[in-house]
Amino acid sequence: MAEDITEEEQIEALKRWWAENGMQTVLAVVLVIGGYFGWQFWGTHQQEQMTEASDVYREMIDVIAGQQPGSLLSDAQQAKVNAIADQLKDGYSGSPYAQFGALVKAKLAVDANDLDAAAAELQWAMDANPEAPTERLIRLRMARVEAARGNIDEALKMVQTGDPAEMKSAYEEAKGDFYLQQDNSAAAFTAYQAALVSNESADQMVGSLLQLKMSSVLPAEAPLDESNSEGDSQ
Repeated sequence: MAEDITEEEQIEALKRWWAENGMQTVLAVVLVIGGYFGWQFWGTHQQEQMTEASDVYREMIDVIAGQQPGSLLSDAQQAKVNAIADQLKDGYSGSPYAQFGALVKAKLAVDANDLDAAAAELQWAMDANPEAPTERLIRLRMARVEAARGNIDEALKMVQTGDPAEMKSAYEEAKGDFYLQQDNSAAAFTAYQAALVSNESADQMVGSLLQLKMSSVLPAEAPLDESNSEGDSQ
């Protein structure tokens, strides 16, 4: 199977995954964790600098919020978001806002099929010493990008390192996807099963997708118990 997956197909798979999970997750981190980090950051920097970074950050969110459902940002919106992210990285590199800016730039790079640029932005964010919840998000994004670049072993190492904590289900799903790219159906099934068991999402579509992935790699001797799976996903 891995040999049959072209680079273009890998990129398209990453783009679909990130369209479904990427920007919404980044925005959730930005709006929930970002506010907390802002207060933590306040104590070590001058109020004026913090206020400026917060204002720049909010401007980026306002642009993203103007994105039409089911569509990409326009060229003008992308250019503005990239410029704001660079402003955060250049002027406030020690803040979590700059890390979130790099995450958004990475997402836009994926949309443009520029995986090298996406990897560079994610590495920048990782090198900025993010707090644990953000680090786990960045690491998962990096693994997805590396897998799309064909570096499956490296991608697996990334999601097998450290404690994924609240992102365990997402990490296990990623492992399943990467094993599947290696044509290792047995390992993929085990990973998808672990993802389903640890899934705490209120979105029923998440559980349904995991069940579908499990079914696609179901060992002949282990029929899927849909009633139990549905119970685990709730």
